[in-house]
Amino acid sequence: MMHKILLVGLDLSATSAVTAAAPMLKAQIFEAANSAEMIRLARKHAFALIIVDQTITATIPGLEEQLHSLSLTAATTLLVIVPSELSQTTMQTGAQGGFVDSISRPLTPTLLTGKIQPLLHIHHLQMKLFSCQSLLQDQQIKNHQWQQSLAQQSHYLNMLSVRDGLTGLFNRRQLVITLEEKLQEARQGNTDLALLLVDIDYFNETNRVAGQHFGDSILNQFAARLTQNSRNDDLCFRFGGSDFIILLPEMNTAEAMEQAEKLRLACSEQPFTSGNHSRTVTVSIAIVTLLDNCPKDVDEFLTMADMAMYQAKSQGRNRIVAYDLNHTGNSSKIDSISLLQETLRRILAKTKDSSISSIQILTQNVTGTPQDDHVHLAARYIHLLCGRLGLPTTILDTFTNALILYNCFRSLLYRELLTKKDSFSRNEHKLLQDLPYKLAELTQQFDYFANERTMLLCQGEHFDGSGYPEGLSGDEIPLASRIFSLIDSLAAMNGDRPYRKRLTPRAIIDELRKGAGTQWDPALVLLVLEIIYEQQLIPLDEKLFNKTKLQITQQITGGAPQPKPPHSQKKSQS
Repeated sequence: MMHKILLVGLDLSATSAVTAAAPMLKAQIFEAANSAEMIRLARKHAFALIIVDQTITATIPGLEEQLHSLSLTAATTLLVIVPSELSQTTMQTGAQGGFVDSISRPLTPTLLTGKIQPLLHIHHLQMKLFSCQSLLQDQQIKNHQWQQSLAQQSHYLNMLSVRDGLTGLFNRRQLVITLEEKLQEARQGNTDLALLLVDIDYFNETNRVAGQHFGDSILNQFAARLTQNSRNDDLCFRFGGSDFIILLPEMNTAEAMEQAEKLRLACSEQPFTSGNHSRTVTVSIAIVTLLDNCPKDVDEFLTMADMAMYQAKSQGRNRIVAYDLNHTGNSSKIDSISLLQETLRRILAKTKDSSISSIQILTQNVTGTPQDDHVHLAARYIHLLCGRLGLPTTILDTFTNALILYNCFRSLLYRELLTKKDSFSRNEHKLLQDLPYKLAELTQQFDYFANERTMLLCQGEHFDGSGYPEGLSGDEIPLASRIFSLIDSLAAMNGDRPYRKRLTPRAIIDELRKGAGTQWDPALVLLVLEIIYEQQLIPLDEKLFNKTKLQITQQITGGAPQPKPPHSQKKSQS
């Protein structure tokens, strides 16, 4: 390693002595004749040693102050040449801990080597020490950062262990721990404890109709309403799926009923909205209290709540049921059947949901083209039309399942045909006319899709009798199939296809007008037209709406194609 030595104000003999010793010291020598040169060199190089002749410091005014102003590091040694062994130096480097030594005249290379060599070694050791100290300081900073990160991750993991990731409420694991603690506190203090089990009605259906994104939004908004309508001491939990639980310390059954009603109204009176979706949501609520129902432990507390929830569901939903031990233990035959029916219905619903999900996954794996956008759009239209017709809410399940089955099976059977860039030929249209029979055959694999099978078998029929597969007309076509045909076509017109872009709003209205009474039930077309105008599903001004409505009405009453009579020839079902 080559050390750098700076000579400041040395006379010729001293300079010669240091220069002669330089090769042995493995040092590079720099000379400064004046203070300006010294400052320039000191700022440019990291010197291990600065040698100053004390006898000539007077020739460089303010030398000591200038050295001090340089703020040399503690690794720089200042060696002062003094006149004799009795002389002492009072010079300072200006660095805290800076090392100052002296050497007396006369100077010889051997004397200088013996003096300078240890000083350079000290410098080397100091540099290693500074390096180690710097590394240690860096490591301490990193350790501090790691500790902070570890603390944050530990806090985050702790939050995940007790909180639901979607809603931010306490999770089921934390419920069991907290409920055990609250039970013990209530028993020791001889106070009451109420538990509310809250379930969102028809939540799975909402997920399918409006999509999981909107379903997650409902869960988030519901969690917010749950906390907003709870006391500071109440504790809210997501129990799983669409089930939530509230623990209400020191609250009896009557008070819990009031609290539950407040929450029920907070949900039903204000729609849940996200983006273009808006839906009114109702909840069923079960109540269990410690002093009235005397549960032995946490499991029995939750079991009682579940039994009361079954009653609420079987009685029609959107209601509050308090657990009654006597009523539950000696329930009438009708009540027992209702509870069993509700249990079986929920099991069947889960089975159908599982089958639908599996078929969707199969379709996407095989074709690589999910039908979610079309299904969600059509399901939204059906939801609005069924609401206008006053059809039961449960019919939406059948429509949504039929939409999914129709689009999935059609994609699996006619993948190459449906991805064509050109319009269908006559032969290709004829090939698609066998689809209803194929759909009926495929859905026969699932006994619980009987309603969907009937709907799909007739979805290709036209109102004027020109459709397929049986050539049914008018009211011969089941209402559900007439609705399905119209809505599926409307969603297709308002969506992109491989062979065309979505139709313009004016083109969609023209298609509806031309198809009213021929392809579709004209009364349904009028209802859909009103819904489009009121909801602005597509841009439609009042003038065009009134004109189209009048034209369809005139088509119905003024000689539009009439349905064929019931005795017209039908094609036999294969």
